[in-house]
Amino acid sequence: MPLTATDNSEDDGFFLPDLCSPKAVFMLVLISELFVLIQVLALPGPQHIDWNRLAMTSMFVQWISLVSGAVLCRLRPMLKTRSLPIIVTACLLIVMAITEIFTALAQWFLYRDAFITVFPDWQQMVRHALVALIITAMLLRYFYIQQEAKTEQRASHTARFDALQARIRPHFLFNSMNIIASLIHINPDKAEETVEDLADLFRSSLQEHGNRILITKEIDLCQRYLRIEGHRLGDRLNCEWSTRGLPEDLTIPPLTLQPIIENAVYHGIQPLEKGGTVSVDITRNNDNIHIRVRNPVRNPSADQGMFVPGEHAQGNQVALKNIRSRLNMLFGNQASVQTRMHDSGDDSEFETLIIYPYGGDDHEHTDHR
Repeated sequence: MPLTATDNSEDDGFFLPDLCSPKAVFMLVLISELFVLIQVLALPGPQHIDWNRLAMTSMFVQWISLVSGAVLCRLRPMLKTRSLPIIVTACLLIVMAITEIFTALAQWFLYRDAFITVFPDWQQMVRHALVALIITAMLLRYFYIQQEAKTEQRASHTARFDALQARIRPHFLFNSMNIIASLIHINPDKAEETVEDLADLFRSSLQEHGNRILITKEIDLCQRYLRIEGHRLGDRLNCEWSTRGLPEDLTIPPLTLQPIIENAVYHGIQPLEKGGTVSVDITRNNDNIHIRVRNPVRNPSADQGMFVPGEHAQGNQVALKNIRSRLNMLFGNQASVQTRMHDSGDDSEFETLIIYPYGGDDHEHTDHR
C-alpha cells in the first residue's frame, strides 16, 4: 500500500503515513476495492460475477477503510509521541473496533426482521475481526520497514554530504593545495601521490557504496587521509594500526571509521605542539567486531573530538549521530558507538569504540568494487 508520498510522514519521520492526504485517501479506496474484488472472485459461486455482492461488500469495506483512516489521522499527532508497541496496539484495536461496529450495523440492517434469532452472528464478527487484524498488521509492518529504509537512506546521504563538506573545509583544502604545491619541486612523486589521495577522498564521498563495503577499503581511505595530513604535520602525527587476524570478508558501513580518525587528527593531534599517535585497533570478539580509536587530547576538561566546544562541535555531533544512526539501521541494538576519556596524570586520551555484529542479514549488499 504505497502511501509513501505523503509529505507529513516524510517530514516528521513517523512511520504511520498521513492518512488524511488526498493521495492517501485515494490509495485507501483503491486498495480496499482491490481487496473486495479478490474476495468476491475467490468465493465459490456462479460463473458470472455477483454484482450485488460486490457492491454490498465494497460499501462495507470502504466504510471501514475510510473511517479507520480518518480516526488514525486524527490520532496521529498523539500516537507519534508513544512507543512502538503502544502505537501498534492502538492501531490494531482501533481498526478492529471499527470493523466490529460496522459488522454489527450491517448484520442489524440485513437481518433486522430476524433480530432475535440471527443477530448477532458471532462467527462472522470474529472472522471479520481476524481479517482486519491481519491486514492492519501487514500494513503497519510495511509502513515501518519503508520508513526505516528511508531513514537509513537519508542518514547515508547525509553522511556522504557531511564527509564531502569536511573535505572541502577551507583549512583542509588549502592545506592540501599548499602541500601539493610545495612538493611539486621537492618531491614530484609525493606530490602526485597526494593528488591521487585527495581525489580518492572526494570520490569516496560522492560514490554510492551501498550499505557496506569491505573494511580494507575503509582502512585504505583512512590511510590516504593520514598521508595527506602527514605531509602537513610531519613527525607530529603518528598512527598505529592493529588489524591482524580479521576475516577477509569483513565489512563496515562506508564512511564510518574515516570521520572518527579525521576528528582525532583535527581535534586531538593538531592542537598539541608535540603531536601524538592515533591508534586504531580492530578485532573480532566472538560474533562482534570491535573498532577502538584512541588519540591524545589537549584539554582534559573538554569532551574532545566530536564534542569539543567551538565552531566545529555541532558538525562533529551530527557526524557521530549519523554513524550511530546508520549502524542502528543495519544492526539495531547489536551495534553501539561509545566515547570516553582516559586520564593518566598530565596525559589524557580520548577513545571511541564502535561495536557491531560480524556478518548479518545485509551481507548481500556489500560493495566489493
